[in-house]
Amino acid sequence: MAETTGGPTYPRGAEWRQWDLHVHTPASYEWSGKHLSQMTPAEKRTAIDDLITALNNAKPAVFALMDYWTFDGWLALKQRLKEAGAPALHKTVFPGIELRLISPTAYRLNAHVVFADDINDQDLIDFKARLTVGLVNQPLSDACLVRLARKHIGADQLGKLGYAVADVTSDDRIALEAGSKAAEITAESYKFAIEHVPDGKALGFMPWDTNDGLAHADWEKHYAYVLGLMQSSPIFETRKPDQWAAFTGVKTSSNKKWIGAFQAALKDTPRLAVCGSDAHSLADYGVFPGGKAAWIKADPTFLGLLQAIKEPAKRSFIGEIPEKLRETESNKTFFVDSVCIAKEPGSVVSDHWLDSCSLPLNCDLVAIIGNKGSGKSALADVIALLGNSRQHAHFSFLHRLRFRAKPRELAHHFRGTIVWKDGTAHDALLSDDPDADSVELIRYIPQAHFEKLCNDHVSGESDVFEAELRSVIFSHTDASIRQGALDFEQLIKTQEAGFRVRLTEYRKDLKRVNAEIEAIEAQLQPQVLRGLLEFKHVKEKQIEEHQKIKPPVPPPLTEKLSPAQQAAADELHRLTEQIKRLDEELQVSTAAATAAAAKTMAIQAIRDRLKLLQRQSKQLEDETAADLRTLGIPLTQLLTVEVRTAELDKLASALAQDQSSRTTDDAARVAKRKTLAEEMALQTARLNEPQQRYQRELGASETWQAQLTSLIGSAEQPETLKGTEARIAQLEALPPLLQEKQALRRQLASEVYGVLAEQRKARQELFSPVQELISNNALIREEYKLQFQASLSSHPDTLSSKLFELVKQSSGDFRGADDSIGTVRRIVEKHDLDTPEGALAFVDELYEKIKEVAGKEAYGISGLLRRGHTAAEVYDLLFGLSFLEPRYTLLFQDAQIAQLSP
Repeated sequence: MAETTGGPTYPRGAEWRQWDLHVHTPASYEWSGKHLSQMTPAEKRTAIDDLITALNNAKPAVFALMDYWTFDGWLALKQRLKEAGAPALHKTVFPGIELRLISPTAYRLNAHVVFADDINDQDLIDFKARLTVGLVNQPLSDACLVRLARKHIGADQLGKLGYAVADVTSDDRIALEAGSKAAEITAESYKFAIEHVPDGKALGFMPWDTNDGLAHADWEKHYAYVLGLMQSSPIFETRKPDQWAAFTGVKTSSNKKWIGAFQAALKDTPRLAVCGSDAHSLADYGVFPGGKAAWIKADPTFLGLLQAIKEPAKRSFIGEIPEKLRETESNKTFFVDSVCIAKEPGSVVSDHWLDSCSLPLNCDLVAIIGNKGSGKSALADVIALLGNSRQHAHFSFLHRLRFRAKPRELAHHFRGTIVWKDGTAHDALLSDDPDADSVELIRYIPQAHFEKLCNDHVSGESDVFEAELRSVIFSHTDASIRQGALDFEQLIKTQEAGFRVRLTEYRKDLKRVNAEIEAIEAQLQPQVLRGLLEFKHVKEKQIEEHQKIKPPVPPPLTEKLSPAQQAAADELHRLTEQIKRLDEELQVSTAAATAAAAKTMAIQAIRDRLKLLQRQSKQLEDETAADLRTLGIPLTQLLTVEVRTAELDKLASALAQDQSSRTTDDAARVAKRKTLAEEMALQTARLNEPQQRYQRELGASETWQAQLTSLIGSAEQPETLKGTEARIAQLEALPPLLQEKQALRRQLASEVYGVLAEQRKARQELFSPVQELISNNALIREEYKLQFQASLSSHPDTLSSKLFELVKQSSGDFRGADDSIGTVRRIVEKHDLDTPEGALAFVDELYEKIKEVAGKEAYGISGLLRRGHTAAEVYDLLFGLSFLEPRYTLLFQDAQIAQLSP
């Protein structure tokens, strides 16, 4: 139901609009305000007028009235719109109904039905009559709901619903409301009633993970029941993007493990997934929970809804705004709003031709389709002309032998106007070509021009064309440059060997730096510092509690000892001092062992690097052997590599001997300490009770002090307070180090680009003879502007493929394959990769975009990585510039000819 003014109501075709297919009216028993049944006729008119105003003012273009158990709100709206003085309705409104199904669940299962807005009232009455209400087993009607409340619901249940038996018995309105809150219909009658609405004007609309939706049912216990409702429902309600994707058949990183089984449950037929506001007041119309609006790309009609059901992935969206609308709003100067053609004032031409022709365009226009002679070329030529196309010489309709033909020269009598989305307009006579210095706003490849180019080109794959191009270059290369190479590939392999070696070394250094950066970022994650601070707090608490149990230092004994007791006391003192010295020696030995282990690891690391150096030296000798023979110079005159490991061997042997001696000495110390402890026990037994107590108290004090020392620890002991504080201090020193490493990484990336630029320049010099040959041909030089070019370039899709093997496509600008690749494309297109500034700026922007999507609350990009991959791999891809390579291309009027050929 919507107001129309005649003619094509939606001339632009399918467009993105908000649809709210779940709103209530005052006819719903849970309406936030006075119920329709309680209103006087005057109040009812005012309420419906307010309803119409709310519908018109809300953002959605389409609504569905989902009142509980009734069509009264819809019928009241229809009736009011027929009356004199009623406000006009400018939105599309569908009738609908919200029901509750008898289900094997612990809650009352919701179910909706949406109907075509041209359905007649009798079909709605018949629909309700086909629904069977549980307990009473009668068709749904107000009388049935009243009967249910009065005769089949006990006092306890009525009480839980908030009603008294006396009120339900005496008041029909209260009984109807109570029955509405308690009623449930059979699922079989629900499906049967939908199927038997004439002409398919009813659609099942099943809530999924919204209020009391089907997702909360127990699949395992009631699989057939759930599956039956899923397969019979063309529309589902959800607010979760991943669930939307599952219904529409779009695989994402989040649903890829279960979408196959989910779609199988739907008989591999994608379903339309939308969400509604579930508004129970006029103020909430079009106010979607969480800001997740439902968008449908179709005419705002029931047929448009049916079209969206056929292509749900392409024609529906849940969220703030579809990407295409966001792109259009952000780039209005790039989208044409309309094209108009009108006869010039005072024209003597009596033919109408294109007079008063106005065509609003859809921002998704990708093709012009029509029979021969229907005006396809005319429209394309006019749009190109008004967009200052450089291809006006190749127009077919606006050609000097057709619409511009003399003597009538019809084009001179018509003016075209193009209006862009930003409101900018440009007009021109169809007989006038754009000025040579005008900005080309529309790129156009006329059919005639395209066919000529293709017919002159040998068909084949792009690699065949590239191979032919290289063959031509090689055939014109001087023999002094070829140096015996039999084809272009051999020539490049020989000429660029040095470049490849340098690239390998730079990227090897870069790989090491990236690994260090990843390690630093891992340490800088907020949870690492939080964990250390929490551990420090625990240690401080332990020390605080330990201080509370500090035993007092026993005062010296004043009691005179017997000679035997004095001897035992002296012996105990001597034994204690010996044990103390042994413990100190063991601590020193442990520290020495730690230092020795560090030296052993350093020795092994140096050995490994020396072996690698020897291997690289041998590789250099093998790779330069032919060149050295050509020059007659032995490698030893240029380079001598001598590895001396005697000092390392000597140090390693000494460390091994020290460790062996240390192990023996420590074992002896441990054994002696045990013996001394046993002797102390014997001497203690010879003391009297006060003396033994003094020794116990003295021992307890020493034990307490030892435990305190253990808790405080040192910077080298990570599980102690001092060790934790040292670790925290290390973390605080990491950000400057990270910046230093990142600066080094960018420097290495710049050096990599420098080598690539040298490689490109070397290739460019190879085709200078061919370019000279072209320059001597006037036709090719002036008409086709044909030229060879070597550039550093990257195909965005290839880079995207490598990048999204490493990072997820599940959030932000990296949500979904199309949006993710589109994001990379947009960043690539902003930068000139053929300059060092452009290439590094591109890498910086893409890197910042990845960090932005990964989340700003943490360092690095770990949150965005796919399982089994590391941040260093992403950094190697970006800053190693492996996606950039020197490419040959042939330019035809500034366009790559390979792109214009099939």
